[in-house]
Amino acid sequence: MNCISQNYYYGGEKAWMLMFSVMLIVLISCGNKTPGISFESSSPEETQFHADNDIAMTVCSIVDAVRVGESLVNDDYDFDGILTDGQGTPLYTDLEGNPGEWKVRVVSQDEALISNLHLGDLLTQDLRNYILGALNLNNADLVTAYINPKNEDEFIWLYDIGDVNVSFSEIPTKSPSGLEGIIMSISISKK
Repeated sequence: MNCISQNYYYGGEKAWMLMFSVMLIVLISCGNKTPGISFESSSPEETQFHADNDIAMTVCSIVDAVRVGESLVNDDYDFDGILTDGQGTPLYTDLEGNPGEWKVRVVSQDEALISNLHLGDLLTQDLRNYILGALNLNNADLVTAYINPKNEDEFIWLYDIGDVNVSFSEIPTKSPSGLEGIIMSISISKK
């Protein structure tokens, strides 16, 4: 009888120790209510911006319309807003940290102009290369690059796409506070 009660005692003690260990683990894991440092919460919350107005698609659409002789209509092409790269990311950030805005305007029935509205961190050479790639153009299609004789601050690259001209114009500009940036214009016109 002594053996049975001794086994019962040791078995109960083991069960009690096991239950105590489990309870201690649960209390430690659930009971930690002190705030911890989170790297995610300490950094300012960044909002991801996404838009579907790809500048290369816009340029290609206008080029195709001009190439086939379609009359450009303001209601179809005029636009004020955010233009993006192929991933939905704005092409630049303005001086206030907002997604950079663009305007698309029909100048005549066979000419349109696209330009950024504000100064910012626009990478003009990268943007020009992105659009040229979408149009399947390269340096061999460059007709000329020159300083505008009417505005010595403006530099223009003119590309020939058969019966359509595409030109990129860059004008270095300063904000009222003295920060520098570039206003870029893309002109698409019938020859």
